[in-house]
Amino acid sequence: MSNILSYNKKTTGEGWIQLNDQYNADEIEMISDPDGGMLQTPRTAIPSPFAQMELVKNAFQRLSVHADLNGEAMDKKLVSDALDIAQLLFNYKEYNDLFHIIEWNKQTQIDRLKTDGQHKLLGETIEMFLRQDAEAFNFNRLEKLYFVVYGNSVIGGTSPVTLFMATPNAGNDSYDIFVEENRRIFTEHRPLHERKPIFVKYVYAMFTAYPELKRFCREVNNYIIRDFSLLDNSLRNEIIREIGNPEALDVENEEKAKVFLTSNYDIMEEGVQALDIPFFCARAVDIQKEIAKSDFVIAPSFDIDETQPLVLQNNLNATKSNKFRYVTRDWDDTIVIKPEDYALSPDKRTLPATRHRYPWLTDDDFLQPVIIKLDYTSNHECFFDGNISTGTVETDKFDFILPLKPLYFKYFKVSDLWGTVNGHKRFELRHKKDGSSESVEAILRIPVSNGSKYIKLSRVYIKSSTGDLSYDVQNNYGHFITVPFALSIFPFIKSPLLKQYNVQLIDRALGQLEQHNISLSFYKDNYNNILSEESVTSRKRSLKAEKRVGTSYYKVTDSFDYIKVGINADDTGNNIEGIICPKWVQNINGHDSYTFAVDLGTTNTHIEYMRESNMPEPLNIDSLGHERLIATLYNSENILYDAIMRQEFLPKCIDETYGFPQRTVLSESEHLDARNADDIVALGDTNIPFIYEKESVGYGNRIVPDIKWSADIASGKRIRAYITELALLMRTKVILENGDLRKTRLVWFYPLSMKIGKIRKMEEIWSKTFQDVFGVKADNTNIIKMPESVAPYYYYKCSDKFHGAASCVASIDIGGGTSDIAVFEPNSKQPIMLSSFRFAANVLFGDGFSEIPHGDTNPMVVEYARYFKELFNYDDDKYGELHGILDDILEKRKSEDVNAFFFSIVQNKIIKNKDIFSYNHRLGEDYIRKIIFIYFYAAIIYYVAKTMHHRRLNKPRSVMFSGTGSKILDIIGNNEALNLITQTIFEMTYNEKYDSDGFSVIIEKDEPKQITCRGALMQVRDKMGCESVYELNKLMSDLDTPMRYNHSMISKEFLTYNDMNSDDIRNEIIKSVKEFNDFFMSLCDNIHVNENFLVANKTMQAFRELMNKNIEHHLANGWIFMNKNIDDKNDDDIIEDTVFFYPIIGIIRNNLIENLYDKESISEIHEEGNK
Repeated sequence: MSNILSYNKKTTGEGWIQLNDQYNADEIEMISDPDGGMLQTPRTAIPSPFAQMELVKNAFQRLSVHADLNGEAMDKKLVSDALDIAQLLFNYKEYNDLFHIIEWNKQTQIDRLKTDGQHKLLGETIEMFLRQDAEAFNFNRLEKLYFVVYGNSVIGGTSPVTLFMATPNAGNDSYDIFVEENRRIFTEHRPLHERKPIFVKYVYAMFTAYPELKRFCREVNNYIIRDFSLLDNSLRNEIIREIGNPEALDVENEEKAKVFLTSNYDIMEEGVQALDIPFFCARAVDIQKEIAKSDFVIAPSFDIDETQPLVLQNNLNATKSNKFRYVTRDWDDTIVIKPEDYALSPDKRTLPATRHRYPWLTDDDFLQPVIIKLDYTSNHECFFDGNISTGTVETDKFDFILPLKPLYFKYFKVSDLWGTVNGHKRFELRHKKDGSSESVEAILRIPVSNGSKYIKLSRVYIKSSTGDLSYDVQNNYGHFITVPFALSIFPFIKSPLLKQYNVQLIDRALGQLEQHNISLSFYKDNYNNILSEESVTSRKRSLKAEKRVGTSYYKVTDSFDYIKVGINADDTGNNIEGIICPKWVQNINGHDSYTFAVDLGTTNTHIEYMRESNMPEPLNIDSLGHERLIATLYNSENILYDAIMRQEFLPKCIDETYGFPQRTVLSESEHLDARNADDIVALGDTNIPFIYEKESVGYGNRIVPDIKWSADIASGKRIRAYITELALLMRTKVILENGDLRKTRLVWFYPLSMKIGKIRKMEEIWSKTFQDVFGVKADNTNIIKMPESVAPYYYYKCSDKFHGAASCVASIDIGGGTSDIAVFEPNSKQPIMLSSFRFAANVLFGDGFSEIPHGDTNPMVVEYARYFKELFNYDDDKYGELHGILDDILEKRKSEDVNAFFFSIVQNKIIKNKDIFSYNHRLGEDYIRKIIFIYFYAAIIYYVAKTMHHRRLNKPRSVMFSGTGSKILDIIGNNEALNLITQTIFEMTYNEKYDSDGFSVIIEKDEPKQITCRGALMQVRDKMGCESVYELNKLMSDLDTPMRYNHSMISKEFLTYNDMNSDDIRNEIIKSVKEFNDFFMSLCDNIHVNENFLVANKTMQAFRELMNKNIEHHLANGWIFMNKNIDDKNDDDIIEDTVFFYPIIGIIRNNLIENLYDKESISEIHEEGNK
C-alpha cells in the first residue's frame, strides 16, 4: 500500500486497530509532527480546563531530553514564557506598579461557585477535574493559585506541576514589560542559562532547599539539571559552592540552600506560593548592586556619597572586542533612548529597556539646548575655549561659551574638561560653515567605570537665522545665537588666602536680546554649589536702555571655579545659559614680606612698595604671565571692550601709562545716589579712573574730586571705596609675586592740619579695609600711620644730598590743598617743629574762595585752553580724544581740574614732543605770570623763616621739598634760582648771612610726590625706625604738644575763633600781610627779579599796584570759606590753621591771576568765543 494513516510508525495493518492500554511516553514521542517542530502555537486537543499546565509540564520534559535543550519551537516558547512569568514574579518589587496578583483559593472559590445557582455546574466540573487529576497535577497538594494580571488580561500564574506558567495567549499581544534589559516578555525563546545569574541561582536554590519539588515538579527538575551543564563554569561553581550540586541528591544541602534563599532574597509579601512552598523575589538592594557593576556607571573625579548614575546614549556602536556591560548583559544598540525616558529627574528614572528604577544620565542632562557664540576669539590662555576646531576655510575664528549644564561639575572638576580620557579630549567643539549653513557640534566624553572606556555624548547646534531658539527634541539638535558680551576677572589668580574677586560684565546684546539682561552666577566645584547671596554683591552701572551697552559688576567674596552665564527667558520661555571656565593656576604662597606706603593726597595719590628690605618702587602690576592683574574673556585687544574696562573697572596693567601717581578722584555712575546708598562698592559702584586726563572717562560716568577732605556722608562712603580699591591692588601685588599676605604692612599718611578725630576715623577705615582685604588682623605693627611732613626727611637723610647731620634742616611738602613743614635739628630722631596750613598748589590753580567754579573766566585757564586746543587741532586724528577730554573738563568749569589736566598732557602716551605740550614749561616761559609763582613760593618760605626765627631755631642748612605741588618750583627756575630766593629770604628774616658752607634747596624734580612714600618705607625697614614713628604718633596725639605749631604771624601767639571777631586782630593780620608784601618787593630787588627771572618792569609795576588791594575783603572771605563746615567750635578754641595766608590766597587768585595777563591775547580769545 502506498500510505498508511497512523499516529505512529508502529502500525502496519489496515483499518481500526485495537488499543489495550493508554499511550505511553515512547508512543507519544513517536508521533510525528507534520510541521517539523517549527510550530509555535500550542496544541489544544487536550480535553481539560488545565490543558496549559499539561502543555508546559510536557514542554519542560521534552526539552530536557536534549543535551542542548534545543527541542521544538513550541516547547521552547512554552518553557521560555513560563520562565518569563517566573522572572517577572522574581522582580516583583520593581514591577508591582505594572501588574497585580490575584489569589485563587481552591476550596473557597469552588464552594462559592457550587452555591451559586448560575455557576454550580462550573464549580462541580472544576472540582471533578481537580479530583480526577489530583495525582497527575498535584491538585491534592494544591490550596491556592495565583494569577498575574497586566491591565485587563491574565498573562500567567502559578502551577502545581511547573511552579510557573504563561497563559495560552501569551505572546499574542505586545506587552511593554522588560524582564531583563532589552528583553521584552514573551518575545524570545530564552532557556534558563541565558538569564540573569541572580535569577538562575534562585531557581536552583528553590529545588535544593525544597527537595519535594524534585518529585512533584520532576519535569522542571529534569530541565534545570540538563540546563546546569550549559551554565558558565564560574556560575556553575558558584551554585555548587553556595547552594549545592543540583545533579546530586544531596539532601544535606537543603538547609544550606534555605539559608542562601533567606540571605539573598526576600519572601514575596503577597504570600505567593506553590505546593506550600513560598516564592522569593530579588531584593531591591541586590538589584541596585547588580546595576552598580555596570560598565556604564559614571567614573567621577572625586568620591560622591550617593548612588552613582549610569551614563547612556543612543547608537553606542561598541565593538565586539570593546563591549559595554549594561546590567547583566552587554548593551544592545537596538535599545532606543527616547525623550520621555529622561523626562523625570535622574533619580526617578527607569533604565531604558528594563524595569529597574536607577539613576542614569544622557546628553540632555549635560548639554544645553542653546549655545552662545561670542563675537571674538576668546582668551585661550586664561579661559577654556572648549578645544574648538574649525572644519572649513569659511569658518570664522569666533568662539563659543561652553554649552554645559552645572550637573557636569557634580562628578568632575573644571580642569577635567581640558584633560583627556583614553587618549581623546574630554570636551571639544567642532565648528564648521558651508555656504550659508553654519553649525557647531559639542562633544562630551564621560569616563565610565569600565577601565579606560568613556561614553561620547554630543549635540549639534545650528545657526538660528529666524531667531528661533527652540530645541528639536526628536532630532536632538539645538541652535546657537551670537551674544556680544565681555567679561573680566580681577585678580586672575587663585590662592587659599584670596577671598575676594571683582568681575566686570559688559552686555552689548541688542536685536532680539535687547530687552533681555545677561547675568552671572558663580560656582565652586560640585553640582549646584553656587555661591550664596552673602558672597556675591552685584551692581548695575551702565544701562543698556540708555547707552546701548550695559555693564554689571560683581564683588565675589569667595573663591569660585566656574561661572554660569544666563540670559533671562525669551518670548518662548527659553533661558539661554552657558559656562565659562577660568583656567586657574593654584598660587603657591611665598614667604617674602611686602610693605606699602600710600600717600593719599588732595590732588594725587601715590603708592610705593618694598619687598623685604629692598629699595622702594612705585606700585606696578603687569599682565604678562598666566597669573595676572586682570583676565579678559576676549583675546588680545578689543577697542570697545578695552575702553569700557578702563573707564569703569581697571586697566590691564598698572604701569607708567595707567598707574601712580594717580589723581585722587573717583568715577561713578551719574545715577548713583551716594548719600542714600546703603554702601558704595569699590569696582562696582565706583572705580579709580586711571584713564582720567588721558582718555575719555565715558558717557554717563561722573568724576568726583575732593574726596579726601569732604565731611559729608557721601564722601565718607567714597573714601572707603577709594581706599578699598587701593588695598585690592596692593593685595594683588603680593599674591602675584608669591608674597605672604600675613606679613604685609601698610603705611598711610595724614597731614598735620587733619583733626585728631578725623585721623582716628581714617585709621579706622584703613584698619578695617586692611583686615577685610588682606584677611589679617590690623594692629600698630602692620598698619602704621605717619605725618606726611616727616616722610620726605626720612628719604633725604638716606641721600648724599642730605646736609642735616650737623645743622638744622626744613622739609616742606606742598600738596594740592595743604602744605606741611617739618623742622629737624642735627641728628634728631624726631622733628623739633611741625606745621601745616591750607596754602598749597590749589591756591594757584583753583578757584580761590569761590564755591562757584570759574574755569570759563579764569584768564590763565582760558589762555592755555586755547593754546592746547590749537595743538590738538593740528592733528585731530592723533589728538582728537585729548581734545574731547579737555572739552569735557572745561564744561565743568573747575579751574583746579582744568589745570590738573594741562599738567597731565605731557605724560600722555601719544605725546612725542614733550616741550610744547608741557604746561610746566609753558608757565615757566610765561614771563607775565611768573611773578605770581615766585610770590606764592616766597610766601611759604617767608612763613617758614619767620616761624623758625620766632621759635629761636637756627637757620636751616637746607630746605627739602616734596609733594605734587613742588612741581611748580620748576616754573620758577632751576635749583640755582630757588637757592637764591630761599637763601635770601632766610638771610633777610634772620638778618644774617650764611657762612661759607652756604645753603641749598633739595628737590627730586621728576618725582616729588614719590618721596613721601619712599621716605616712609625706608624709615620702617627696621625695628628702630618703626619705634621712632610710633613715638612720633604718640606725641602727635597730644593736643598740647609744642611740636605742632602754627605761627599766627602777629603779636598774639595763638589765635582763637573769638579773636576773629576783633577788629584789632584782623587789622594786625592785614598789617602782617602788607609787611610781607613789602618784604617781597625788597626781595625782588635783592634777587634782581628782572634780570634773573626775566620779569618785566611793566609786570612788576602792575604787581605793585595789585598786591595790597582788597586785603581786608580777602581775609573776611577766606575766613568764611575756610570755616563754612565748622559748627562745633567754641570761641576759646585755638585756630589750627594759619589765617595769615587767607588774604594772600585772595591776592593771588583774585588780584594777580585775574589781572596779570596779556589783555590783548585774552580779548582775542573772547572774540573767538563770541563768534
